[in-house]
Amino acid sequence: MQSGAKTNEPARWVFLLLIASAGGWAQSRAQGSQTPAPPVTSAPADAPQPAEPQTALPRETAIENPLGRAGAISGSAFGGYGELTLNAPSNGPSVVDMRRLVLFFGHDFSEKLRFYSEVEIEHAISSAADQGEVEVEQAYLDGLLHKRLNLRGGLILMPVGIVNIYHEPPSFNGVDRPDLDQVLIPTTWREAGVGIFGELVEGLRYQLYGVTAFNANGFTASAALREGHQEAQLAYAGDFGAVARLDYEPVLGTVLGFSAYGATSGNSLRSTVGRVPVGLFEVDARTRWAGFTARAEAALVFVGDAAALNRALADGTAEQQEAVPVSSQARGAYLEVGYDLLRLLAPKERQTLTAFARAEFVDTQADVPPGSTPRREFRRYSGVAGLVYRPIPQIALKADYRRREFGEGRGFNEIATAITWLF
Repeated sequence: MQSGAKTNEPARWVFLLLIASAGGWAQSRAQGSQTPAPPVTSAPADAPQPAEPQTALPRETAIENPLGRAGAISGSAFGGYGELTLNAPSNGPSVVDMRRLVLFFGHDFSEKLRFYSEVEIEHAISSAADQGEVEVEQAYLDGLLHKRLNLRGGLILMPVGIVNIYHEPPSFNGVDRPDLDQVLIPTTWREAGVGIFGELVEGLRYQLYGVTAFNANGFTASAALREGHQEAQLAYAGDFGAVARLDYEPVLGTVLGFSAYGATSGNSLRSTVGRVPVGLFEVDARTRWAGFTARAEAALVFVGDAAALNRALADGTAEQQEAVPVSSQARGAYLEVGYDLLRLLAPKERQTLTAFARAEFVDTQADVPPGSTPRREFRRYSGVAGLVYRPIPQIALKADYRRREFGEGRGFNEIATAITWLF
């Protein structure tokens, strides 16, 4: 009987979350029927909606905000976001986790100079005996010169992909970020750097930074570059790189993006391997029309001198030996579509209940060097379907189902729920 109770435990979590979501929606409907919305804040259901949750802070729009696309902060500002999650895989124990709590601090010194930062606490408790961490996720200064040309320097969020830029939990569907944004793009990816950004013409924005590079000692067969990012933690300055991004918004609600990154990453392996060249190219698109949303993304990673790198890692620590072979290429993509069901059930509601589905593919062993055997268990396929209820854009209650398959080995199912917020 105890085993059966444990099996049903995830289902009860999902049920309780959906009941809470329905209760919140019903309460809002009741309040809406009693007190009409003031004319100044009312809007028809088909009015254009921003692609991401909007606040008075520049957190979600670090580029658009200083370019006049959103209201700038005045003086000092404080905010944050976070998520409490339940993950219940069929091949392991169910886990409830205070996955992250992030606090935002910003300050405008003047109309031309501002400071921006985020401090993240992961897994609720940070100590030598616990798995939690406290991290500085961003900390930089902006010099706002002109709409077309502005300066930025500090610990910078790398402008690669959708989720690495817009990573606040209410801004994306699903409890977990797409595999591409966890493996190929090491979200949340940040490095120390300096550079420029701006809007060349209406709807065409750019970012260009010189940044610290990866540490090739951390490259692995399972996660490609992910464990090599340095994040300004006593980062080795002998290798460096550059990252660039273009965003083009041809019509309101549709954004096309392209990112490119290149660097050398020898670090302590320079004496035996040399400066390991690394490249990453990414394209993405997202659109929103009426109640329909969609996004797609693809990325390709190149690692030069992978054969020499693997030989050096094989002669290293036991952990490095387990990490080989590092592939010369890693690739991945996903496609997601969603629809706001309240467009059909309650057209006048400003709340949303998004049903979505996402198909994903990531292969970190796409092209291993000659003489190495690819590890097919790191070819990943995923299908995700779920619901996201947003009583307001800054709060999202999530429930979804995921099926995972691999190039080798058994797949498994997973149920997940989350409570997320942004302010």
